[in-house]
Amino acid sequence: MGAYIAGVLVPLVFTLLLRNSKNRKRRGLLADVGGEPGYAVRNHRFNSPVETAWKGITTLAELFEQSCKQHHDKKFLGTRRLVSRDTEVSKDGRSFEKLHLGDYEWLSYGKVFEAVCNFASGLVQLGHQREERVAIFADTREEWFIALQGCFRRNVTVVTMYASLGEEALCHSLNEVSLALPCTLNICNVPDFLATISASSL
Repeated sequence: MGAYIAGVLVPLVFTLLLRNSKNRKRRGLLADVGGEPGYAVRNHRFNSPVETAWKGITTLAELFEQSCKQHHDKKFLGTRRLVSRDTEVSKDGRSFEKLHLGDYEWLSYGKVFEAVCNFASGLVQLGHQREERVAIFADTREEWFIALQGCFRRNVTVVTMYASLGEEALCHSLNEVSLALPCTLNICNVPDFLATISASSL
């Protein structure tokens, strides 16, 4: 009978001890942000909300620029070029496409930042105004990232529309955002994209 009592009491004592030790280690302090109390906490080392983790950095564009300056010559964006594609048939009769890719080709932080600045300048040359919207219609790739950062440099709201979207979803996205400038980055998608734009009510 003593073994049963020990089997029940020992885990109970350990649970209570662990619960008390977790309460002592809590590093967050309750913060009054309005609404129901007790749900918002802040780091115990700061008396007020932290505006930014980096001094002098207030936007994503400034953070990206700082990173590019700090790591100018380091590898940043890597792309593997398509060498060939094969269609293989499995034993159960299903076919699938197998891609053969080359080695990574790298762009440094400095080269990417230069491309981002050129893209942002291109937006200015096209007459794009700050705080307008740009839709990026592309697969996720290095050009997509460069366009995104270029838009951030111009303080532009970015709407991403992936090439895998169906025509109906794409039309809906275009109508919802009232675009000033659609941007397509994959040349094979341009005819489909233009047809979709003319089909939507833009």
